Amino acid sequence: MTKILPNLMTPFVLLSLLLGTAGLTATHFLAVKFQEKAVTQQLNEAANKANLQIDSELDKFKQIPDLLSHDPRLLSYFDQSSQSDRMTTTQLNKLLFEWSNQSQADTIYIHNPSGTVVASSNYQKAQTFVGENFSFRPYFASAIKGNNTQYVALGARSNVRGYFLSSPLYIAKEVVGVITVKVSLENLENILTSDDFEIIVLDSNQVVFLSSQIHWLYHSLLPLSQQQQQDIVLQRQYGQSQISTIEAFRSSSVAKEVNEANQSNGIPANQVQKHLTANQLFKLGNFNLYPTEISHNQYQVIALKETNAEILKVLQIDIIFVVIYSLVVLIAWSWRQTYVAKVALTRLNQNLEQAVDKRTQYLKQSNQQLQQTIFQYQESQLKLKQTEQELTHTAKLAVLGELSASINHEINQPLAALRTYSENSVKLLEMGRSDLVKSNLDKMIALNASITKIITRLKVFTRKVTKQQHHKANLHQAINNATTILSTLMIKHGITLRLSTVPNDINIAIHPTELEQVLVNLIHNAIQALQQQCLEQETLKEQQALGHQTALNLHQLASPQIGVEWQLQNGTCRLIIWDNGIGITDDKLEQLFDPFFTTKPEGLGLGLSISKRIIEAYHGTIRATQRAPSGMLFSLDIPLYKKRANA
Repeated sequence: MTKILPNLMTPFVLLSLLLGTAGLTATHFLAVKFQEKAVTQQLNEAANKANLQIDSELDKFKQIPDLLSHDPRLLSYFDQSSQSDRMTTTQLNKLLFEWSNQSQADTIYIHNPSGTVVASSNYQKAQTFVGENFSFRPYFASAIKGNNTQYVALGARSNVRGYFLSSPLYIAKEVVGVITVKVSLENLENILTSDDFEIIVLDSNQVVFLSSQIHWLYHSLLPLSQQQQQDIVLQRQYGQSQISTIEAFRSSSVAKEVNEANQSNGIPANQVQKHLTANQLFKLGNFNLYPTEISHNQYQVIALKETNAEILKVLQIDIIFVVIYSLVVLIAWSWRQTYVAKVALTRLNQNLEQAVDKRTQYLKQSNQQLQQTIFQYQESQLKLKQTEQELTHTAKLAVLGELSASINHEINQPLAALRTYSENSVKLLEMGRSDLVKSNLDKMIALNASITKIITRLKVFTRKVTKQQHHKANLHQAINNATTILSTLMIKHGITLRLSTVPNDINIAIHPTELEQVLVNLIHNAIQALQQQCLEQETLKEQQALGHQTALNLHQLASPQIGVEWQLQNGTCRLIIWDNGIGITDDKLEQLFDPFFTTKPEGLGLGLSISKRIIEAYHGTIRATQRAPSGMLFSLDIPLYKKRANA
């Protein structure tokens, strides 16, 4: 750990931290100012919009009391001089009811000079104002003095918020009563609803009488003075004895913040709790607060918005700055590391160039030696292939050398017969026996054809193999040619050939001459293995002919046999060559296909090795096993020949 810290505290890291701290501080400050400006603008627009909406809604009713106060029918009720045209109380109630319906006001009612309601538009309702005395209400006290008055309060009987508009009734310039129009404020809250802001409306005592938050109604934004509390109780403005401060704004720092803001605008300290400074952003509790100018209708609209959203936006800006600055630092660090690495690489390249020059000279020499070695290797491979072909051909000739006696006998017999028939034909011609001469000639032609067939078969067997891409050998023809070559030798030694019938339509993927060579090698080895058994049988026959008693009867010795069988399975052809000779021991079975391994004194030891190489070159396999009760069994698996698609 102690080693890591010094590595981290590099000048680059320290400078990055210093710049990052300064940048984050500046970014945070600017973000806060920007958010304050944006929130101020948003709240200003929202507050002014709400103020205009409320003013517009209330202005519909503002002129009603003044207009109605001049109606002769209404004034006739208070005119004592004209008894005949004087409106009765019933007529006055009906008139007020009509006016209320036409103006959509909540209630219109008339006070006498003492404040008692003498007529009301709600005269038919259970909670009618008729007979009630509202002299304690400020709107009556001001109107009876000749002033047009507006006032906000809860209805003393209906307990419904209302905006009261009052005007005095004059007869001969004397105030004889007061007319009051009550406008319900319940519908005004619908136009104040907003998803982004809270709108509250305060009366002259800073008490909330309109708000989308119900629990804020009839509570003050700031603590009220004792005089204000007493006035509200005497006027029964909100039907409760004590007005408490809204919990969200109940903070020891709130009054101080508002006091400082008001004093900075030249407002005396004793008026701090009267109203909030208009058109200025306040931070009260968890809210940003923006009040408008006090309306001519004696209320003040305030727009509020929680500070959490602004704080979150500022934090997002801080995080974005940290992320971007981190990326810039990483890019700078990467560039610095790249530059350092480039410098180190340049130095390394300079050192390597010298080493490369030396190494290049050495590689040129090595490359020349390698090319020479490859050329020698290719020549060796070519010679090896030629040697392998020569060795395969030599193996054929070796087999024919061993068969030369039988082949000579097979050819000499027809030649001797030809000589006899020739001499006999000369004598018959002298005797004029042309019919017998013709018979002799036919026999001579047949003997000549037999010799030609033997020589042709040997020429085919001894010819060299030409390598091609695809080879096809007919199984019937290959087995027939191989057994024909060795037939004389098998007959000579009294060997029985057990040959399964092979159809003419079985073709396997191997060169026909090489297949014949493998078959000749295997069958010839079987013949040699059976020679000892044949000698033992002949010895036994001679002893029995002389009358000697032998331990074995002639019938107990199995007659020498060689078998050739075949099977087709899974796209391959299996050839089986077996004999019932003396076989070989288990310890020599594993070496059977090794080059130059032989159990015969005069053998070369190449037949089985070459046979294995031929079969495996055509993707086949060859196996040797002992056969019960005696002899050997060779199994060859060779793929069947498949016609090409374009063939």
